[in-house]
Amino acid sequence: MDAIAESSVKVCLRMPAKQEPVSGEAKEKQVKWPSRFVLRNTALVSLVAAAISISLSTGLRMIIGAEADLVTVIMRLVLPFAIAIPIALVGFSKLDQVLKSYRALMRRSSELARHAATDPLTGLLNRRSFVEQFDLAMSHGVSGLFVLADADHLKRINDQHGHLAGDDAIVAIAQALENVLGDDSLIGRIGGDEFCAFLPNRSGGPDATWLAEINQIASVEFARRSNIVGQSLSVSLGIASCRAGTTFREAMERTDMRLYGHKHARRDAERAA
Repeated sequence: MDAIAESSVKVCLRMPAKQEPVSGEAKEKQVKWPSRFVLRNTALVSLVAAAISISLSTGLRMIIGAEADLVTVIMRLVLPFAIAIPIALVGFSKLDQVLKSYRALMRRSSELARHAATDPLTGLLNRRSFVEQFDLAMSHGVSGLFVLADADHLKRINDQHGHLAGDDAIVAIAQALENVLGDDSLIGRIGGDEFCAFLPNRSGGPDATWLAEINQIASVEFARRSNIVGQSLSVSLGIASCRAGTTFREAMERTDMRLYGHKHARRDAERAA
């Protein structure tokens, strides 16, 4: 009995897995037909080759005074296509593969460059890309407003609700900055809870109006993302004018002083209340 059982096990192990038959539709999907690029260029090359071959053979026959029979005429018409079509199909198929691979590589390179230039959490410019584009604007004589934004009480949100809620707060503030400051602004995340923006060709700045709008939009977006009710978000802003030629360090120093001045003033007001 043991021998029979062992033999049965061996037979079961050797049996190939049952394969389902491939439907006609699946077979059609597996067939790769030449692209329009390949077919169009193959037809063009074949017609040119046939025209050259017929012209040369006809001219040569007229020069030597030879008469062509039916077989010769058929060969002159069929042979150029019989030779040119397979060669052109193979050649243009290879070229088409190379071009497709090149386009895919360019798309991938563009995607990698975009990812390298943006902050992965918010989708804003990262610090390096923001500084590069700000310096480029300054070198081209563009003036405007430099804005430094800092999230308030982010540590408290992390401690009370967890770091995922803190990430939601960062994303909510980023979206609020984009909505309020506009599409023509450079906006980047330069640190954990710090954001920079450059508004070209702008002067002055209704910072009180911006602050109220940013805080409102950020709070609504944070509640939607985190499902946390009753937790408001706020930011502190530092705003300074930038003339052409201003360096990123100079702009940061000016706005940093104003931002922390606003923070201290708000804290004093909160303590007094």
